[in-house]
Amino acid sequence: MKVIGWIDYAEIEDDFIESFGGMGGWFDNGMRWKDYINTVKPEYKKYPEAIRLAVIHSNIRITGEQHQYGHDGVPVFSDGTYASFSYRAWGDIMGAIWSDVDDKDYNYMSFYM
Repeated sequence: MKVIGWIDYAEIEDDFIESFGGMGGWFDNGMRWKDYINTVKPEYKKYPEAIRLAVIHSNIRITGEQHQYGHDGVPVFSDGTYASFSYRAWGDIMGAIWSDVDDKDYNYMSFYM
């Protein structure tokens, strides 16, 4: 699975299928990627892993607000699906990615707004 592009929420069409995302707000200081990925059901792990690789590769550091309302904040995957998160859930995944990469304590609020 790969992220093949980033779109605006406004570009999501009725026939698009959401494959990953949801609500969040639990990622706390001291946690790392392993803590995040261990909460994901095995059949869905390919989606956050694809987001992680794309975010690191392109040095994407956007907030939940930018994910929902900014330009090109919604990842689209190679299977044609997309991921949609609440502000807090986006903060969870971004905090997990960058805590691991930067070896620095972030929490979901670090990437909330």
